[in-house]
Amino acid sequence: MAPLSAERLPERAVDEAGWESFYRDYKKPGYITGFEIGHKLGGGVFGIVYKARKESIGKAYAIKFLKVDDPNVKTQVVREIEQVSLFAQVDHPNLVSIEDMGLVDGIPYIVMGYAGDMTLRTRLDDGIPDEEEALRVFVQVCRGVQALHDHSLIHFDLKPANIFLKGDIARVGDYGLSKLVCESRMSLSFGRGTPYYMAPEMLQRRGDHRSDLYSLGVILYECLAGKVPFEGASEWEVLKGHEERAVSYPATVSGHYRVVLERLLAKDPDERYQSVGELLTALRSPGRLGESIVLEYGARLGGKATPMAATPVEAAPQRERPTVAGEGTGVVGGLVGGVLRVLVVALLVPARVLGIGLGRGLQLGVAVPIAILHFVGKLSLIALGGIMLLLFAVAIFGLFAG
Repeated sequence: MAPLSAERLPERAVDEAGWESFYRDYKKPGYITGFEIGHKLGGGVFGIVYKARKESIGKAYAIKFLKVDDPNVKTQVVREIEQVSLFAQVDHPNLVSIEDMGLVDGIPYIVMGYAGDMTLRTRLDDGIPDEEEALRVFVQVCRGVQALHDHSLIHFDLKPANIFLKGDIARVGDYGLSKLVCESRMSLSFGRGTPYYMAPEMLQRRGDHRSDLYSLGVILYECLAGKVPFEGASEWEVLKGHEERAVSYPATVSGHYRVVLERLLAKDPDERYQSVGELLTALRSPGRLGESIVLEYGARLGGKATPMAATPVEAAPQRERPTVAGEGTGVVGGLVGGVLRVLVVALLVPARVLGIGLGRGLQLGVAVPIAILHFVGKLSLIALGGIMLLLFAVAIFGLFAG
């Protein structure tokens, strides 16, 4: 995808913004070139999202119109919205795609892939999901955030309302707008729900990628506990809770997940997991549900959890050759093969000497087992033990028979 251009967003257009004309005209054909705008999907302090259809191919999209009424903030958004093009370059199954951006009636807008009408917020409002469902959603969210971090991009506004659910796929959205919003957060009122998921360091405007890890912790906590860790009568009280109060854990949060959450929700960013990859590794505790789910979604995405195998055409053709005892059987096979080779030498030489004095029986007692030693390398250690006992018995029999 070619980088999106911000040339269509002149600063002079800021003063011409008008929501009155927007509500009057947005349903008209051609309001956004190439799109037919449908019903409203949602909205908040920072914008309104509508479902739209691309007329040329009939495909569904979502268009978000940024609601920035403060003139100073609006100017900044128009100047910086070109940074959305950086996010548009990240292509990942667990991210809502960014397709285009522009300005209409002085209102900045972004065209995104349609990820369904349902969000994790609406799902949680229906009740606490079971552990498996919660982890399946959470791991996918982590994969999407990890893709952003791999491109040196930070979401900064992770919350259930920005996680879209369609079928069994979870996608993280609104990531292209978050930095614009956070840069002006002191000039804007907080969006509904946002303070509940903010990292403590955001109050000092010191956020980095580990702030996303904290927000992921709040989301996982809510999925397992059915509530956010900090509530209050005001947004400021909630924010101070993140900064100063200890997290309490209900019985629904099991011991293993409590350990994970304690790291994620640490007040000090240095005490948290330092990457999403480290978090996913922690979720893969052996024998637990998280292990299979993390591996499953790693395999779906061709991730590090599932190493790629070489294709047949990349392997050089090899000739068939006899199997050597102990070869190709790993450490145990190598040891067995080595023991057998020493045993052959140790028995052959004494057999000839002992056979002179002890007779034909001892010669047979040694020579017959040696004839089958070439096959022993393919047998298990138990079978080898049986053969050794048989060899010893035959040798003793030959001794007395001689």
